[in-house]
Amino acid sequence: MDRKRKWMLSSGALLVIFLGRMTTALEVPLDPKVLEGLPQPPTITHQSPKDFIIDPRENILIYCEAKGKPHPSFSWTRNGTHFDVEKDSKVLMKPSSGTLVIDISGEKAEAYEGIYQCTARNEHGTAVSNNIFIRQSRSPLWSKERKEAIMVQVGVSLVLQCRPPAGLPPPIIFWMDNNFQRLPQNTRVSQALNGDLYFSNVLLDDTRNDYICYARFPHTQTIQQKQPITVKVLDMDAINETVAALYNYTNNLFVDSPSGERRPSFMAPLGRSSTQMALRGGVLELECIAEGLPTPEVSWYKESGDLPSSRMSFHNFQKTLKIADVMEVDAGDYRCTAKNSLGSAHHTIKVNVKAAPFWISAPRNLILAPKETGILTCRVSGDPKPQIAWSVNGVPIEDSPKDTSRKVEDDTVILSDVQTGSSAVYQCNASNEFGYLLANAFVNVLAEAPRVLTPPNNVYQVITNNPAFLDCASFGSPIPTITCRKGP
Repeated sequence: MDRKRKWMLSSGALLVIFLGRMTTALEVPLDPKVLEGLPQPPTITHQSPKDFIIDPRENILIYCEAKGKPHPSFSWTRNGTHFDVEKDSKVLMKPSSGTLVIDISGEKAEAYEGIYQCTARNEHGTAVSNNIFIRQSRSPLWSKERKEAIMVQVGVSLVLQCRPPAGLPPPIIFWMDNNFQRLPQNTRVSQALNGDLYFSNVLLDDTRNDYICYARFPHTQTIQQKQPITVKVLDMDAINETVAALYNYTNNLFVDSPSGERRPSFMAPLGRSSTQMALRGGVLELECIAEGLPTPEVSWYKESGDLPSSRMSFHNFQKTLKIADVMEVDAGDYRCTAKNSLGSAHHTIKVNVKAAPFWISAPRNLILAPKETGILTCRVSGDPKPQIAWSVNGVPIEDSPKDTSRKVEDDTVILSDVQTGSSAVYQCNASNEFGYLLANAFVNVLAEAPRVLTPPNNVYQVITNNPAFLDCASFGSPIPTITCRKGP
């Protein structure tokens, strides 16, 4: 640990010697010679994401890397119980690592789904990874169905449902024809967020027998299609003659709606108001799709506030308002207005912003000398307010051996008069219904003799009557007292 001091030399020249800075906890210099000989509890350096969707065609790779002195050993739990890697011939743990390689050739990947957690331990403590939720990506087949032709009057509104099978992750939806050409979309015809195809009003040109919804599943890169949908648009003069003929061979759906000009009304969402929840840091997508003739135009504004111009964008011909990196200030009432020459309609969406736990101040590693005091703080926020739970070496602190030098006060652990041999790794877990945070922070109690790190016999060139900076780096635990004198 370095210090600051000023020294006045008797020669008359002012020589200011800066000997570092005082800190609240011991700082270990990055000098490899110092680091090599110091014990250190484990630290997780790399791990797989919390929500890990795997490709069933490839081996499963679950990362867990850690450092420490001595180098840590590794173990795993699966669904809360010990996962014996050595007893499963399909599972390999990489040397000097906790990373698992699971060979799923000849096996079903779903057999290895579950919640995994890695533990890295040495004689100075135990660190744990996040809970890693392993799930297999899925691209289920579309159920067989016979689609009847849809017959509609010219000018009415129409919704063609897609409703793909639930995949993991959800599929990307698009509409094409038999020639694999995307169907044209505009203010009158557009795809909603749920994948359905909406017509604000239909034209005779919308008649076709190849409205096909496709679902692309990103992980497996497979594409599936729904049975083609046939739409027949009829004008008023031809309806009486055509309905009877069509009814002989198909169980037609006739949409009995007025085909004349009309003021707008909303197809999605329904009613005058609705509610939507968004998560802090996520993406908020608000959608309003209206029917009417002529085709309505949609506009947006936020009541009692401005739209966040730097984070917002409009999509789907103004029918979708997208706000990125959601903040608490984005909560409120958003009004969409659909307007044509005959009038307007309004819908209000009340947005509530919630938050998974996020860091205000994560606990930091502490290096203390014997008999010193240290504080670990785990400051988080979220909505609802997160619950904080502490563990030590992977064991809930209330179940760990009693330690009179340790005091827990909600988000703070106070360690007083620490002793040699009391090094450990503390875990802070902050959770609410939308997620959790897990942080490891080690407390390393060191007793190290003082040593000077600056090489001897350095020569400095200085200017008379100007400050001179002389380096005197040192390390020791407890923090050494540094004295400096001018040689003979």
